Amino acid sequence: MKVFLFILDGCASSEFESANTPFLDEISKAGEYTLECEAIFPTATYTGHSTIITGNYPEKHGMIGNQFWDRKYKCIRNFDFFNPNDNIESPTIFELLPFPSCAISEPVTKGAKMVIEKQIFDKITLENQNQSVFNHLTTKLSSDIQFYMINFLGVDGFGESAGPNSKKYLQCLEEVDELIMKIKNQIKTDFVFIVTADHGMTIVKENINLEEKLRNDGFDVKCMASHRCSHIYAESDLEALERHLQSLNFIDKIFDRGKIEEVHLAHERTGDIVVCAKIGYEFGDMKLNGSHGGATQAEILVPFIIYDSKNRLTGKVSLESMKLVDICPTILDLFNIKLNLQFQGKSLLI
Repeated sequence: MKVFLFILDGCASSEFESANTPFLDEISKAGEYTLECEAIFPTATYTGHSTIITGNYPEKHGMIGNQFWDRKYKCIRNFDFFNPNDNIESPTIFELLPFPSCAISEPVTKGAKMVIEKQIFDKITLENQNQSVFNHLTTKLSSDIQFYMINFLGVDGFGESAGPNSKKYLQCLEEVDELIMKIKNQIKTDFVFIVTADHGMTIVKENINLEEKLRNDGFDVKCMASHRCSHIYAESDLEALERHLQSLNFIDKIFDRGKIEEVHLAHERTGDIVVCAKIGYEFGDMKLNGSHGGATQAEILVPFIIYDSKNRLTGKVSLESMKLVDICPTILDLFNIKLNLQFQGKSLLI
């Protein structure tokens, strides 16, 4: 049996429901399906993918966003430049499986035997990224690989560039639907498909440089943004800073230390305060039309499909209150692998 985990990077449940995806609709009906799978806060790429592959929250795997302020070395650690595989602190599914695995276009690949780096696809034009991911995967289907994790990053690219409510975004989802159908037709053995997303997407109309704004307002801070979420590392009085943040019209949610613990984000890398932007706002200087990172329903809720080509899972899967953190233990359960590890997620198999 082969297990394929497809990530529709940046696919919001609402937009997935609007897209014309006949193949994914077909396997949704034949398998188990929900539009209410919960992504992990902050709804950022490195956080989401790290949670999926470890079965743990950021408080445990340490990937608290796309970047953080290293208090010890007084420097920014952005995972686009600092190897995420050197920074993730929980065992990954690639390390836990006792057989070869493959990661294609994945941002975090620690332990995978066969890796096609995400950076390869980042250099390709947006229109050709998903097709290139497909092309690489088809050359690996006849190998001894039993677990594949494939990230269709073009979905996120079109969501950010054109917006989640755009025709291009929906067309990209429709392209991925066709590509996954073609993959299914090339597989020569029994298989399980899992299809989900690392986070959703919402609209952006205005950019805010949060660090510049707060410094101009008299606060000595470092702000490490992951799109619409930012960790704030403060040398100033935290109570005064929080009061000031409450007065800003572009701030949606403010997480102090207690609330940070409630959302499983308490880690030595985490800021002293974490904030989310209101809908329509983005932290940073990138001129995007769609984004993520925050805690709105559009960013948190993602689709989840699990389909077994032999119908062995019928009546044996529970998707009630499921989260991305449940995927890793579920995959291990699919392969009947029992480990003496405590995951924060749970297997979906019953």
